[in-house]
This record gives sequence, C-alpha cells and structure tokens, in this order.
Amino acid sequence: MALPKIGIPYYNLKLISGKTIEYRPFTVKEEKALLLANESKDKSVITNTIKNTLNACIKDDPENRAKIEDFPMFDIEQLFLNIRMRSVGEISEFNYTCEECEGNPVVKTKIDLRNVRVENENSGGSRKVMLTDNVGVEIQHPPFKAFLSKNLVSTESETSAMVALDMISDCIVNVYDEKQVYTRNDFSDREISDFVDSLTQEQLKKINDFFETMPKLVYDLEVECPCGQTVTRKLQGISDFFS
Repeated sequence: MALPKIGIPYYNLKLISGKTIEYRPFTVKEEKALLLANESKDKSVITNTIKNTLNACIKDDPENRAKIEDFPMFDIEQLFLNIRMRSVGEISEFNYTCEECEGNPVVKTKIDLRNVRVENENSGGSRKVMLTDNVGVEIQHPPFKAFLSKNLVSTESETSAMVALDMISDCIVNVYDEKQVYTRNDFSDREISDFVDSLTQEQLKKINDFFETMPKLVYDLEVECPCGQTVTRKLQGISDFFS
C-alpha cells in the first residue's frame, strides 16, 4: 500500500530584478544533499548542488519557464535566502573566528536572516558605459551561469572588482559606436576577449564602477569576543550566510 503524499506549499517572491516567481521549501532529501555538498568542500559539487536545489524548488511554469542559470547572482542569493527561511527557519548559526584574541577562538553566534538587507537595491538593471567619445558598451550584472562555470558561488565573498575582471566578457550585452550596434551574435568569444584586453585602466574603471554598485545581500554582524571587545563584520554572499 502506497503511503499518502504530503503537499508542499508554494510562495510568491518578487526578486530584486523585478521578476516574480513561485518557490517551495526544500525537502529533507534536498537538505541532505546541501549538507553533504558543504561538507565535501568541493567547489564544483557545492555550486551544482545549489543549482539543482534551486531548480527543484521553483515552480515549473511551461508558459514562462524560469531559467535559474540566467538569473543575476543577487536574485539567486535572495531566492536561496527565502527558501532557506521557509525550510529550516529564520535563525542561522554562524561561527566567527576572532583573529585578535589569543589562540583565535571560535565564537558561536546566531544570525536572524530576516534582518538581511539589500544594498544598492535600485541598481539591478543593465547600463550603457561610454568608453570613448564614439565607442560604448551595454553591460549586465553577472548571471548565475557565469559563477557556475568558474565555481565562484561557494568561495568567500568576492569583491566587485574581482568579479568584474574575471567576468566582464560574460557581462557585455553589446558594443556600439556612432554607426552600428554589435550584439553578442555579431562577435565571437575570442573577439570580445580581445576587446576587453585592449581596454585602458581608465576605461576598465568605468566598467568597474558599474559592478561596485551591484545589488547585494548584506548582514551587519556584531559579536562579543572572549577578549571583551565587540567586533562588527559585514556578511555577504551565500558562503557567509549558509556555510
């Protein structure tokens, strides 16, 4: 005799980018996979497990199929945060290592995920950047698939500048001058790579400024260390919230 199936509720979430999706909490099986992936310390295993979990937890709508790999990373973090809160609660344990105290003790504290905030919330769209008087680019924020291909999801929080240097080619939507607009279908990966390599430091800084204002989820952590000091630290990224 087959056991009864337990229904799982779905919730609506408006992402930072503006799109609205339906998602459900992860199951015990999916939670086990996440825990095993985290224990493995293998970046490839962790990133692919996160991707598989997110794909499983969002509602499959044939008319408007959501492609997780195309979501910007800040949408992925927001989605994962909400799935985590619906699945195992709003409180997360965090181990802080005090580098100032003798012996570098580990201080256990708790994070209320409801207090995670979004910085630069209104800068989630693409932007046109003029590199010269005649040549410009339209850039988008790094999509999740770019992080997956480089196994960056599980690393400690990447700085915006590091992301820009490693992923700028993935984020250029088109290149244009006074005569023509060149879309991604008009040039090869090698051509866009050569184009990026030809940029001056001043031109690169203009693009970096876009990444510096990228939306991100942050939490202002305060920890009482054994030495008596109150240490403040800004947490951001999946690795900080869910390690």
